[in-house]
Amino acid sequence: MSSHVRLATLQDAKAISQLAITTFPMACPESTPAEDIQNYIDHNLAVENFEILLASPQKKIHVLEVEDKIIGYSLLSLAPEPVGIAKADGITELTRCYMLAEFHGAGLAQKLVNATLESVSGGVRLLVNDENARAIKFYTRQGFTPVGETSFYVGKDKHRDLVMVNF
Repeated sequence: MSSHVRLATLQDAKAISQLAITTFPMACPESTPAEDIQNYIDHNLAVENFEILLASPQKKIHVLEVEDKIIGYSLLSLAPEPVGIAKADGITELTRCYMLAEFHGAGLAQKLVNATLESVSGGVRLLVNDENARAIKFYTRQGFTPVGETSFYVGKDKHRDLVMVNF
């Protein structure tokens, strides 16, 4: 299976949006109300949202393609808002990293994360739902360690996220 990672272009916005809509619910706990997930998708994952992100010099989106189809993407925020944790503030944030479920376990997510991390210098933080054991295990294998926690809202549903860093 031929795969490669590249920086996304404005022409990728629609494909990334479709991928984001498909994969975002996988990161939410099962208890998250469907209407809150849909509200988040409607307000954050539309094509227009990705066009804005792709035009921002403070954001970097990488895509992973398999046979010319985008199957995963990552979003870096180069100047994210502080989370109030000294070890995690003032560094780049891996804001999103998603891949189609049928490609999980094939080593492709690691390829995407490696390329994403190599594209910036210095430490990187991420937030991951504390109930997402699969993602926590994956990020730990990639060298991330927990340094605290914060809250993340999906609609009105408050989630507890671990803050993890990689230096």
